[in-house]
Amino acid sequence: METIRDKVDIIAFGAHPDDVEIGAGGLLAKEAALGYRIGIVDLTRGEMGTRGTPEVRMEEALQAAEILGAEWRINLDMPDGNITVNHENIMKVARVVRKYRPSVILAPYWDDRHPDHVNTSRLVTEAHFKAGLKKLEPELTAFRPNIVLYYFLNRMEGFSFVVDVSKYYARKQEAVNAHYSQFGDAGLKPLAVLGVKAPLQFIESRDRFQGAQIGAAYGEAFLVRSPVPVEDPLKVWGG
Repeated sequence: METIRDKVDIIAFGAHPDDVEIGAGGLLAKEAALGYRIGIVDLTRGEMGTRGTPEVRMEEALQAAEILGAEWRINLDMPDGNITVNHENIMKVARVVRKYRPSVILAPYWDDRHPDHVNTSRLVTEAHFKAGLKKLEPELTAFRPNIVLYYFLNRMEGFSFVVDVSKYYARKQEAVNAHYSQFGDAGLKPLAVLGVKAPLQFIESRDRFQGAQIGAAYGEAFLVRSPVPVEDPLKVWGG
């Protein structure tokens, strides 16, 4: 977890430690197991959360990243509860994108009950575009990932595709449970990130529902803003 090479295939961005595990932990575990290099970026340390100190949450986040098979996990140290969409923060995200040059980046779905999730989605979306502008901070070579995949936390209002994560779901659960300050002894109490009682049960039931859409035990749904290319429908739906 300490050695950072420049290139990764996927970077997952979350507002708080545990966001990417909740929304896309199965996908990240699957891609890492398939040999792809993944990185995780938390925008805040979750210091406004009712449970857990920033120090404890950092330790939990690093443990969860190791479970998922991430190459690294970094924190941009933006203020929890006050993520602002401005040029400074957009460029913080854009610099990460330019440095590690992923093909795919992940961000929270833009319609959510938590303002930090909404603003993280906006920041990553704008950074995705601006990272590709050659005249913007030209000392860092411009680079734009191929796609932004939006994962779901509180709301799911339509999706573009569902990934079968059944084989890797135990690893996702282990990564979520690594955030013990949030899901351990407090696991049956409402969690701010989801706003529901029994958040662990909520996550599993949601992922079972998403998996059922494609005939799988567990799935994770994602939304994209552009059409999903299918080169050969028979490779997807053939007998």
